[in-house]
Order: sequence, then structure tokens, then C-alpha cells
Amino acid sequence: MEFGVLGPLEVRTGTGVRVRLGGDRQERLLAALLLNADGSVPVSRLVDAVWGDRPPATAGRQVGNLAGMLRRRFAEAEPAGPPVLLTGGHGYRVVLDGHRLDARTFADGVARSRAAAAAGEPAAALADLREALALWRGPVLDGLPGRLPAAAGVALEELRLTAWEDCLDLEAALGRYRETVPELTALVAEHPLRERFAGQLMRALHRSGRTADALAVHRLFVGRLAEELGLDPSPELRNLHLELLKSEPERNGREAVDLGPDPGPALDPDLDLAPDPAPAPGTVVPQPAQLPSPSASFTGRRTELAALDGFAAEAAADPGPAAAPGPATAPAAAVFTVSGTAGVGKSTLVVHWAHRVRGRFPDGQLYADLHGFSAGPPLSAHAVLARFLRALGVPGPQVPSAPDEAAALYRSMLADRRVLVVLDNAHSAEQVRPLLPGGPHCLTAVTSRTSLAGLTARDGARSLALDLMPDADAVALLDRVIGGDRARTEPAAAAELATVCGRLPLALAIAASRLAVRPGLTVADQVAELRDTEDRLGALEIEGDAASTVRAAFDLSYRALPARAQGLFRLFALGPAPDLCTAAVAALCGDRTAVVRPVLGQLTTAHLLTYEGRDRYRMHDLLRLYAAERAASETGAAERAAARERLCGWYLNHADAAVRLLTPHRQRTGFPRPGSWYEPPVFATAAEARRWCESEHTHLMGIVREAAEHGLDDFAWRLPLALWGYFFVSPH
Repeated sequence: MEFGVLGPLEVRTGTGVRVRLGGDRQERLLAALLLNADGSVPVSRLVDAVWGDRPPATAGRQVGNLAGMLRRRFAEAEPAGPPVLLTGGHGYRVVLDGHRLDARTFADGVARSRAAAAAGEPAAALADLREALALWRGPVLDGLPGRLPAAAGVALEELRLTAWEDCLDLEAALGRYRETVPELTALVAEHPLRERFAGQLMRALHRSGRTADALAVHRLFVGRLAEELGLDPSPELRNLHLELLKSEPERNGREAVDLGPDPGPALDPDLDLAPDPAPAPGTVVPQPAQLPSPSASFTGRRTELAALDGFAAEAAADPGPAAAPGPATAPAAAVFTVSGTAGVGKSTLVVHWAHRVRGRFPDGQLYADLHGFSAGPPLSAHAVLARFLRALGVPGPQVPSAPDEAAALYRSMLADRRVLVVLDNAHSAEQVRPLLPGGPHCLTAVTSRTSLAGLTARDGARSLALDLMPDADAVALLDRVIGGDRARTEPAAAAELATVCGRLPLALAIAASRLAVRPGLTVADQVAELRDTEDRLGALEIEGDAASTVRAAFDLSYRALPARAQGLFRLFALGPAPDLCTAAVAALCGDRTAVVRPVLGQLTTAHLLTYEGRDRYRMHDLLRLYAAERAASETGAAERAAARERLCGWYLNHADAAVRLLTPHRQRTGFPRPGSWYEPPVFATAAEARRWCESEHTHLMGIVREAAEHGLDDFAWRLPLALWGYFFVSPH
């Protein structure tokens, strides 16, 4: 069994299936035991963890009941597994022998790293720390109510931050300064009073040729330290500051600040929090250049790049002299959205394109990851506005605290500028709308897993729905990542690998990276490995990088759905084929089509289903595997069986209605009719009935196999019998 507390509480079997604990009380009890793993926890402490200051009179007995429930859950999940929860002394304890706890694994990794560093092996020490830090999925016990998460998180969070500091010192010892600047910038913004992070960022910027930025970091840190705590920096930081001052030439008696075009990452504007005075008249304000580095493996997408180039050309075009008096002509839309399913490459495409056209926007480029689909909550528009305003030269104390005022100031500052704004990973149109510039020369690019139709309707946004990679581009991506012309020497296997990965760029990149680090493995071997495994999603992951997996990407989209949409998404995977018509989906859910149609719309907007016309929806192959996993772990066996039975009944009754028109004189056997959810078909002619049979031919064959495989014997023989008349008059 695998237990996770470094983020939301999570329990999975050894095969990766999530174990549902049954409720908040069970979760709080297990969390208290896991935080003291291998040690006995008294019942009194468990009562406090579960109920806090208001325990019921029967709390002690209820703790025993909750422990029994957890034991049953664990036994059901892994019947042959070693024991997990034992009674010990006057309490209970979780035994980790044969099991895994991410907090214990993290601590062990940190200890191994320190031992390797002491032995003079910095590369090994760094690898151990990176692997340990990758276990964190969020704050300790994120989302668990009660006092326990806050109390438990203090020590673990301090250990995590110290590990980050040690990790970045090891990166510096290996000379990797430029690579750590984005990471350090984010850490300093998140922990603005942690001196070691500030010093590490100063040194990394200095060694990257950006001493002026390093001095700015010092100024901002010292100002915040004095303002909030009334303290001075340590002697170590003061000495580092003096070292940087000696290396930076002075211009006109002032510190030189030159943040023009720079190959390195831009300084995060969140650092600008000190009460700096406004720039004096005539002072040149540095132009923001916040775009992240483009992906080295970007391939193809010529059509999409051409569309984005067209949007950029329109937005950057000079409108020329004022037009003659008359009706005003609205400027071309200066907003576009790129949407698509998880892992389809939206961010990669937009960042690659943004670097190509940055020269058309000489007043700067602003970038923000809005965290619309991530482990933490989405960023508020006001938080992003504050970052952008500081990047545009507004001193921190002068950023308006009212969101409307901050948005108005932002629009005013961009009114006559040519600025490219990239808003990545947006959650909704409401999150994006306050961040849209008002000037006609700016262009805003928005990426999201949803279609953001509100921006199109209200704000005139152009939209680009990013589809799967074409076959040729998919093979080219494999070849580029694998290297050495290995994909070109096995063209058939490379094409098959692209198919197995569903032409999803994230899956392709992961499969290719696995080949790149295993030179003895052929492309055909990788295809066989993915086809033969029972856990293809598990095979599409990078060891030691839990966030870079297809399953993790799908998780974020799935968890953002309303409960009803999640349920329909799970049931969709029970169908006999990747595509289903609306009425068949309604049969799976036991509802009328009018009820499920809006939910199908939600899944289509979230790019978890594709609308194919003719009232049909399709689910990507890898998404279908993921939906089946979720159904197996979150939808009860009885509910799954009832859904399959309803779908078989729907196909049987529809097939019978169609064949009655095709062979009206043939004798038929009777069978039960479905429930009140069933909506009979209206076939006006035999030709319509035959067209329905042809369009559903693959599904009819599949539902017969599904019925046989799942013990629905009555449907398994009645369906072929009902279809006899159709096959008699068809070419099949």
C-alpha cells in the first residue's frame, strides 16, 4: 500500500488504484496515524485529531469503529497484503513494513543526499534531493479540515524548504546558475523573508551576467525585512552584496540597471515589494521580458503557427492616420484563445510562437501561469495584475488594492504600447477578463483546457482548438526527442508508437524520452511494451517526475469537473467503442437525453470529449483508459453493472425496432422493455432503420461481446437474434 501526506491525503494500492477511505473522519484518523507511523497513537490524541474541541461522548468507541472501517477498506483493496493498522497499547498504530509513506521516503532521500554530499558526490546528492522533492504534491494534508494539517505541516515544510536550499546550493556547486534562476525567482516570491533563497538568487543572477537584477533582489529583500520585521540582513548577505557592488560598474553615480533583451529568464515581478520611489521623469523603465524558455523538442504545427501569426499581424499593425469623420471602425480582435485537452501541447505551442513574434511587440512581453488546472487554487486576477503592474514599473505600495482600480491602471499603462500578454493555463473567462489590455496594439494569448467561449462572445476573442498531432508530425517529434535517427530506421514501428500514444504530444514526448535514456531499446520494443501492459497510463510516465505523467495531466482536468460530469465521464468508458450517440450515453446514465445533453456539453467544453456531429461524441483512447480507471475505483460494481445492462437494453430495443421495419413478417421473441428513461426510436422508413444499423454496426458487435464478457447472457443471445433480419439484408 502507498500512503501520501505530502499534498492531499492519498492511499493507493501497489498497482496504483486509489483506495477510497469512506469519509472525513476516517481520513483524519488515518492522517494522525500516518504522521506517527510505526508508533502507537493514544485514543485520546486520535479523538482530538478527529473531532477537535467538541468530541461526542462516545468518541472513544467511535475511534474503534473508524479503525475497523479502515481495516476493511485496506483488506478489500489488497486482500493478500501485509497488515496496515494494528492495535497497540492504549491506541492504534500504522505499520509501514511492506508499505510506503511519501513523507518517510522524502526524509530518507534527504538523508541519502546529505550522506552523498558529505562523501564528495554532489551529482548523486543532487539527484537524491530532486527525487525526494518531486514527491511533494502540495501542502501537507492539503484540503483535510481541522487543526491537524497545520500542526503537522510545520516540521515537514521546514524540512522541504531546507532541502530546496541544499538542492540549489548543489546546483550552484555544479555551475548551473542560469538554469536555477526561474526556480529561485518563484521560491523568493513565495517565501520573501527567507534570506538563503534571496542570497542564492542574487548569486545565480550575478553568475548569469545579470548583476543589476541581483542588486535589485538585495534592495527588495532588505526593504521587506526592515518593513515587516525591523531586522537587518545577516553578515553573509551583506558581504555578498558588497561583492556584487564591486563587480558592477557605476553609471552617472547610480547602479546600472539594464533589463533589455536577455537570453536568461526575466526577474519575477513579485519580488518588487519594497517602497521604491516612482521613476524620475526621463528615466528609462525596463521592458518586461517574462516569456519562459521555448521547448527544444517543439515540432510541426505549421497550420496553427500560421493562424497565430495572422492574429499577431492584425494586432501589431499600425492603424495609420486618423480616419475621416464618420462611423468608427472597431479594431481587429486583440485576444485569442488556444484550447485543447490535457497534454495536447497548448502551452508549448503558444510559448514557441511568442518567441517568434516578440520583435513585433517592442514594449515588452508579460507572462503568467494562471494555475487554472493545477494542484493549487487558480490565481486571482488581482494577484496577476499586481505582478504585471510592478513589472511595468509601478512601485509595490502604489499598486491599487481594489481590483477594479488595478485593472484600470493596467489598461492605462498599456493603452499606447505594443505589448504581448500570454495568460497560460486559464480556468475561466472571468479569471482572464480583467487582464485584457485596452490598447489596440497589444495582443493577448490565452491557453486553457476549456474553450473559454465567453471571451469569444463578449470580448471578440479569436479561438483555436488544438487537436492531436498529425501522423507525420508525431513521428517527427519522436525522432527529434529520441535522436540518432532511431525513429527513421524503424518507420513502421515509429508510426505504430504514435498510434499507441494516441498522437498526444505529452504521451509521445514521454515515450520518446524513455527511448532516449535506454539506447538498447528499439522503437518496436517500446511499442510491444505499451501494447502488452495492463497499465498503459502507468507506462507513460517519467520515473522521479510525478507531475510529468499523462495520468497526472488527466487528473487535473477530471478533478475540475462538477460531480455529475465526473460520473458521466466515468460511465462513458463502459461503452463498446470510443464514440457514442447522446441517447446511448443517456442509457448508461439512466436519464433522458435532455438531462445528459448539457453534461456532455460540459465535457466537450473541457476537451474531455469531442463532438463529431450527428449527435455523437468521442473520447480519446488514452482518456478512455483513464476514465475506465476512475470508473473501477470510484463507481461501484453494482452501478457499473446496472449501466451496462441499461446500455444493452437500449441497443436491443433499438435494434428490434429497426429490424421490424427491415423484415416485418419475421417472428420475434419477446423481451423486457427498459425503464422510464428509455426513449424509443422513430424510424419512418426501412431506409432510415437500415442507416441506423449501418452507423451502429461496430457498436452492435461490440455490445454483444461486452454482454458475453460481463455475464449478461440474456442480452448476449437476444441481440444477435434480433439483428438476424438486418444481417440477412445487409452485405455484412
